[in-house]
Amino acid sequence: MRQVKKPEVRKAEIVETATGLFAEEGFERTTVGAIIGRMGVAKGCFYHHFASKAEVFEACVEALAERLLGEYVAILGDETRSPRRRLVDYVDHNYALAARPSGAELAADLHSGGFADVHHRVTESVAARLLPVFAALIAQGVEAGEFDVEDAEFTAAAMLGALTGLHETYAARKDFELSRHREHLLAVLARMLADPQIRETEPR
Repeated sequence: MRQVKKPEVRKAEIVETATGLFAEEGFERTTVGAIIGRMGVAKGCFYHHFASKAEVFEACVEALAERLLGEYVAILGDETRSPRRRLVDYVDHNYALAARPSGAELAADLHSGGFADVHHRVTESVAARLLPVFAALIAQGVEAGEFDVEDAEFTAAAMLGALTGLHETYAARKDFELSRHREHLLAVLARMLADPQIRETEPR
């Protein structure tokens, strides 16, 4: 007997399957036929939820952004660790993601001209939702005597702006050394927060 699934469940399965294929093959080499073939469903099932391959790609990006946001909030909000440690853990989490070869194709497609609008919209949305989380972290760092800033929210906005700018500049590049990039970024954060110990904090 054919299994009938709720629409939201089936849609999530399409997004999950498509994400895996986009990560493996890239946008151009992935076809709707490949997506439904891996799922074992009819083409009509796909088009019931998505009008095109580009539309499901956008849904994949949004789903990944939501997952990343959850990971970021968990790291930055973990009050069992010091504010400095949480900030460095956040930085290192991003470098660990950048080092994974599995997402290289998807990242390259996302930073291509064809999906620039999706990339910018999702990046701005994540940054806006992280602003209060960063502001709270910085305020806690000031209270703990680790950071020295006058306005936590202002500093958080400036920091997120800098991080977003660096992401826009370097995310699609393959010609830079992650360890050197990390060293430079921690130096910038140390100056922004007047906390030289940030530069000396090793990865966990």
